[in-house]
Amino acid sequence: MVEEELDETNHWMEIIMETGLLPRKRVEPLHDECVELLRIIVSSKVSTRKHLESNK
Repeated sequence: MVEEELDETNHWMEIIMETGLLPRKRVEPLHDECVELLRIIVSSKVSTRKHLESNK
């Protein structure tokens, strides 16, 4: 669920920057943080799956 929400947020931030709805310099740091959080969540899910599979 968190991954989906971050992905959607990322999508809308990209639209905001592409359309110029808000200044890029204002949105870009938030977008970068969103992308980093998404990477962390995905990495955590992958690690958890590997760990669970190795303990079977």
